[in-house]
Amino acid sequence: MRSDVRTVLRHWLGADVRAVESLSDEALDELRDALTAARERQALALAAASDEALRQMPPMVRGTVSRLLGR
Repeated sequence: MRSDVRTVLRHWLGADVRAVESLSDEALDELRDALTAARERQALALAAASDEALRQMPPMVRGTVSRLLGR
């Protein structure tokens, strides 16, 4: 399990992973949970922002732009 957490952190943090190598197992779990929650909040905020941007477009182009964005 610990190696899984370290693998995920290596993937997310890249070269900055050395900063977390010495963390305890509990601290690693907390960091993983915090990063996961932050990524979820970021995804929700991005979706809300793109929805708002689409609402600002004229209705005639909204569908086309929406399809181009894969929504």
